[in-house]
Amino acid sequence: MKKQLIILLLFSIQLSAQSKDPNPHFPKLKISASCNQDFLDNYKGKWLIPAKTLFNGPNNNYSQGAMQRVNQVHELVKQVYPQPMGSDGYWIGAYRKTDFGHKIKYVTEDGRTQMEYVTRNQVEGWGYVMTLFAWMCSEDANEMWNGYPDAGGGGTITVEANNLQILNGEFMDDDGWTIDGQPIKRKMPVIGKWKGYDMVAVNGGDLANLNSVCYILISRDGILPYIPVTRKQYLDRAIAYAIKFYDKTIAFTEQIPDKAERDEARNRNLKAKNDALKKLQDELQKTTQDGLLDAPAVVGTDPLVMNEGPIFLPESKGGISLTIENPKYFRKDLPPYVPQFFVLSWTSGTCKWCSDFKKAIVENFPIEKLQALIDK
Repeated sequence: MKKQLIILLLFSIQLSAQSKDPNPHFPKLKISASCNQDFLDNYKGKWLIPAKTLFNGPNNNYSQGAMQRVNQVHELVKQVYPQPMGSDGYWIGAYRKTDFGHKIKYVTEDGRTQMEYVTRNQVEGWGYVMTLFAWMCSEDANEMWNGYPDAGGGGTITVEANNLQILNGEFMDDDGWTIDGQPIKRKMPVIGKWKGYDMVAVNGGDLANLNSVCYILISRDGILPYIPVTRKQYLDRAIAYAIKFYDKTIAFTEQIPDKAERDEARNRNLKAKNDALKKLQDELQKTTQDGLLDAPAVVGTDPLVMNEGPIFLPESKGGISLTIENPKYFRKDLPPYVPQFFVLSWTSGTCKWCSDFKKAIVENFPIEKLQALIDK
């Protein structure tokens, strides 16, 4: 189940359709020099004009409060990257509404299992996105053109407020994989550190170098917006799930008409069930003896493939951290546009000016000033 995400403002192609975009599309520019990559790397671009309808929240009070903070984030970006190079910079603010700490159940009808909400807890937030739209050489050697609004390609920096992107999907679509009604979710693996913060990404372990985007969670001191699932919680659920799965599979084999084939299938699945349960129960006994029942569950195998690989595996070796959203994290006494946590991310291309942009962000972005905006 993916988070419900409402974006009331999209990029300028949508704004253009409403005749509200003040920036020229695909502009061409005559230059005195011959256009090449070295010229583009040293070309000073400009900041494009944000649309007048830059942010459209649920009401004017929300929009004003959120845009004040979006502007503050943009000023932080301009502190470290005041001059777009080889590109023109365009930024937007967007309204977000997501479910957080909600409770669910899974209902099966006509052989199809679907998630239903038991209770919903929607939170509001906003996003800041700055994109660099690259200048490119035309066929005419003394002409170049800009790809706005369809072709970025140079780099982006994104700051999401109150949108926990680093939990990127339910672990299993089954009631057995919930805690107090909350779905257990996968957390993106940690692939490094940046300014003292964990850097997480979609791919971990041996695939960590394949990530094009890294994410940084910035939350208030002393509390996280998610709670790690413990090894005990995982093993209890895995044992129950294995029993249910294999009992259902064994019952299905009883429908096989041929007795010899039916017996062979039953015995095969019974052995798989016993092997899976033994591995899980042995791990539970070992975890108990080692005093690790409350340790975070970072799992290395699917709960249905218990005969392959270790049950618990570090993220550095491809393990998956399991969590639930922390229902006690959000303060109820703050206006909904106030950021209670941020997720910062960036991307960049491979050209020199693209790498310079990434270097400016990585080396100089004042994350402590972003941290200071939490709860304000």
